[in-house]
Parts: sequence; C-alpha cells; structure tokens
Amino acid sequence: MAALLLTLPVAAQKAPSHDALLKQGDSLMSRLKYEDAYVAYRSARTSDDAAERVKAGTGMVRALLRLSLYAEAAREGAAVAERDGELAAAVSLHADTLWASGLFQEAEQRYQDALTLDPTDADALHGQGRALAAQRQYAPALAAVRRAIASNPRESAYHYTLASILEETRQYQDAASALDRYLILIPSRDESDMAKWAAAQSSFLRSFGDRIPLEVTSLQEEYVLPFRVENDRVLVTGRLNGDHEVEFALDTGADQTTITPAVAARAGIRPTLTMQTAGVGSLGVGFRTLQVARIDELAIGDLRIRNVPSLIKSPALTEIPRQEGAGFNPLALGFSVEVDYGRNVITMARELEPADFPTHLPMRMQRLATVRGMINGTTPVSFVLDTGGTALSVSRKVAGRLDVNPEIRQVPVRVYGTSGWDRTAFLFPYLDIELAPGVGTSQRSVVVLNLDAPSALLGYEMGGIIGHQFLRDYVVRIDLMRSEVSLRPIG
Repeated sequence: MAALLLTLPVAAQKAPSHDALLKQGDSLMSRLKYEDAYVAYRSARTSDDAAERVKAGTGMVRALLRLSLYAEAAREGAAVAERDGELAAAVSLHADTLWASGLFQEAEQRYQDALTLDPTDADALHGQGRALAAQRQYAPALAAVRRAIASNPRESAYHYTLASILEETRQYQDAASALDRYLILIPSRDESDMAKWAAAQSSFLRSFGDRIPLEVTSLQEEYVLPFRVENDRVLVTGRLNGDHEVEFALDTGADQTTITPAVAARAGIRPTLTMQTAGVGSLGVGFRTLQVARIDELAIGDLRIRNVPSLIKSPALTEIPRQEGAGFNPLALGFSVEVDYGRNVITMARELEPADFPTHLPMRMQRLATVRGMINGTTPVSFVLDTGGTALSVSRKVAGRLDVNPEIRQVPVRVYGTSGWDRTAFLFPYLDIELAPGVGTSQRSVVVLNLDAPSALLGYEMGGIIGHQFLRDYVVRIDLMRSEVSLRPIG
C-alpha cells in the first residue's frame, strides 16, 4: 500500500483546505517563522468564504509587520478592505496597517468606520483606544481597550496597549501586571527586542512600589527658563537629588530622562536593571541595552519632580566624536513646552496660555511627538519632533519608496545617534518636505537614516526626524492638551 501511494500522481493528492492553511499559518507564527506563515496565509486568501479571507489577510499583515514591512502590510490591508469591506474585521485590519504606517488620522477614521459596521469588533475597539490615548483622552481610551480585552482576552497586543495607557496615567503597578499578561500570551520562544523590553519594563515599573511616579512638588502653573545652544543642542541647567548640578539637553526625541554614568554616580543614583532601547546607529542594529534607574528628585529651573524614571547611558559609547550627555523631555514629564529659539527661552506648563501662531499641526503622542509631513507632494509620513537631534532626516525604508534618478550618487555621511554610528547613512538630494502650506523645505539634501529599530519599538513606521537645524528658525510649541504643534517664524 505504501508503494502504491508513492506512485500516485501529484494532481491526485488532496490540497489542504483553507481552514488547514489558516491553522498552519497560525502554527508558523507561534514558532516565529513569519515568512513561511505569510506563504500559508496567502494560499488561504483564495477562499470563497469572506470570513476566511479576512482571517488570512490578517495573518499576512501581522507576518509582514513582524518583518517591519510596513508599506507591504499597508497594501495588503487595503486589498482586504477593498474586497471584503462589508466586514468590520476587514476595515479594522486596514486601519491597523494605516496606524502601523504612521498615518494616524486615516487610521482613526477607518476604526470609526469599522465600529459603525460592528460596535463590538475587538480590533476596532483596540484601535480606537490606542488612537484616543495618542490624543491623551485616557478615560475613553481605557474603556475601549478594556472592551476589546473582554471580547478577546487572548490577544497579546491589547494587553500591551493597556499597559502603555496605564503607564501614561501613572498606574505603574497595574501597567506591570498588563505587561506580564502580554508576555504570557506571546510565544514563549519570542526573544525579540520588544519582548525583552516588556519584561524589563514590567520589573522596573513594579520597583516603584508605593511611590508616586513623576510627582510634581513645585507649585507654579508655568515654568520659564533660559537656554543656550551649543553644537546644535538646547542646553539648560538642572539638579539631581537636591545638590548635584547637571547640564541637560532639551530632548523631545527621547521618551525618558537620560543621564551619564558619571552623573549617576555623583548623585547617588543606582541602576535597577537593564533595558532595551532603540535609536539611530549600528550598535545592536539600532538596539542598545542601557541601565534604568529612578531619580529621587529632578529639578529643571523651578520645576521639581520626584520619582522620575531614567536611563543611564551605560555602557557608554566610545567611538563617537563627542561624549554623551544628559537629557530631559518635558513631554515625558507631562508638560507641554514652548521653545523660543529667537529669545533662547523655554516655557513649560501643564496647559500653555493661548498665543498667536500662524501654523498649527495635528500631533499624536505615540511615546514620542509626531506630526504629518508630505515628501515630494506624494508620500505622507510621520516625523518625530526631536529637539535633541540635529538634522532633518527620512528613514531608509521611506527613501526606498521614492522615485529617484539612479544616476544620482548617494553621498555617505557620518551620523551618530543613541546607538552609535549609522554606517548606512547618506544624503538624498532634491527632496521637498512640506509640513503645512509654506512650511517645509524645497529641493534640499536630506539625511537618510536606518530607523528600523525605533520603528519596531514604537510600533509604527517612523518616517523621519525633524531636528534642530529646521526647528531653530521658529518658535515651537508642543501642546499636549490640544494635541498639536504650533510654529511661528522668528523675526
């Protein structure tokens, strides 16, 4: 019988069912074989059943996103929604791919479209919650994500988002528990940088115990202080733990306060554990393990904050042109900020007073402040506002999707970030970047960076960075309460 079976023609062998292909894809995903899972799901997409097609499309998109193929995932999500747009699951999948591409406003509309079709769709509820949290509408965001979890408690992404919102609302112990549930639900063999980060972050949040995180002890409504600019860095003087004076860079491109090992030692700040971070540079392909610690008291001007999470830049980078320094981000401390590059003055407040600005850009806070920009009039991307960075840049993946004359030479350029030297960096000539009508650059050479690592940790494609060389020509207001960035030209 065995010999007879071996001689049967291939056409006589029964093809696997679409349900079997879906199960095969799920199994391969659980074993972190994303390319193979994608192939299985793609085969299942030929099903005559709409629900099966959407499940297969969802699998394809998730495999592509785990491979950081954002543009490909967006195309697949759009194709699923175009064919089976009467199903809420198809529309919310499209929204997820728009979100992962950094197209937040389009994603928000599609989540709402999905909820119109089915108010109980778990993916749409999760997306709505994530979108609300990015606009600091935390109460409805928590409600939406918890409804998603109640509907599908085994979806790990929901628990990760819940943890993020709880951390933002200073509920550290509950956030740690949500991260623990996330880690239980992802494959046990998943040793990705994201999984390592979640495990370390859970332990770090729990280490705060009964302390009030980011407790503001000063009483002013508004804090104004001078700054100076050195090597394209905005510098202010602060203090750690009462007496130790430190020079801090204003760094909206970092989601935590950062200090050096020497500063930590002088101030008696001891590391709790190590954690994965991500940034520009070739060290760890953009990922870098640093020490984390709690600062008992941080003072910037008259602002006093207790129990501040921080990163210690240890081990220190050595092959860089200048030593690393300390940095702080008012946004991570819960304060809106206005940077007046004309008068060299910073203003920080929970709620900034109204002021006249000609340009207002919608902003989303997805760990970092992002605004929409258009490249060459055709390619929309999300830019991170980084007062601690120097250049205006775009990501390598975005640059790869732009039309370019192949005869134009790519000129290598030395760029150093939080993960060291980006050896792949080069200048992309003749780019137009528009943030708003009349606001942007024209026919300018722009640095291209490898932003894969920070994109993976942020959970969306980081299209580029707007740094000091662009921002210095404006009064820049980053307003958390209004979820917007305002610009006024100097002079």
